[in-house]
Amino acid sequence: MSDRYSEIKQVQLHEIGPGGMLKEQSLFNYLQSIAGSHSRSLGYGSINILKEGLTWVISRYRLQIISLPVLFQNFSISTWRSGESGNFAIREYFITDESGRPLVKGTSSWSLINFIKGEAVKPSERFPEYPVCPERAIDDSFSSIPSIESCDYSKEFTVRRADLDANNHVNNSFYAAWMLETGVDMNEKLKPADISVTFKGEAKYGDIIISQALRDKSEGRLMHRLILKDSGRELTRGITEWH
Repeated sequence: MSDRYSEIKQVQLHEIGPGGMLKEQSLFNYLQSIAGSHSRSLGYGSINILKEGLTWVISRYRLQIISLPVLFQNFSISTWRSGESGNFAIREYFITDESGRPLVKGTSSWSLINFIKGEAVKPSERFPEYPVCPERAIDDSFSSIPSIESCDYSKEFTVRRADLDANNHVNNSFYAAWMLETGVDMNEKLKPADISVTFKGEAKYGDIIISQALRDKSEGRLMHRLILKDSGRELTRGITEWH
């Protein structure tokens, strides 16, 4: 049983943005997809565990973007479980071009939830044979991202049906896209080089989301949060660096 899982992909027309590069939202979709493919290859896919009342919930991402692939470029994406932190499973990502040159490094934390009992399950106790490779793509301890109480810029988004996943909640890639949208507006001609995002709540169809960004003391660094307009409930926090 291999401790790593890899796939070769090619950037498609619907995945690119201005300039012909892979959109960051498409990148998050690839990360989510390969995590699922890895688990399915081991017999632990979402359909299998749903029968037991279990589901995976993403808690945190940290990405370092060296360069994003362009239209019709082939790239290799690899993922592996590197261990646990409390009740969270830690998953790594590594994306390279055809020559092996690094494009993106990533790490993430996931909680395994028993949605019938409404409680977290320790992943290693439920899946003791899930292979683990302790190497980290990014050595991140996932310290808490501070909230912001004011902002330099904000933008509103209304949740569409096209933004929803199978659970009738907004897919995590849209939260990341809404967060980055304010960064793009504030950093014209720059690209995100480092992205940290933590997911704290869920949105549903018709909700109005306010994406807020605050310039940090460090040049090119922004603090983010997403909140619901009607209640002010916090959905997402983030930190981005732009180069």
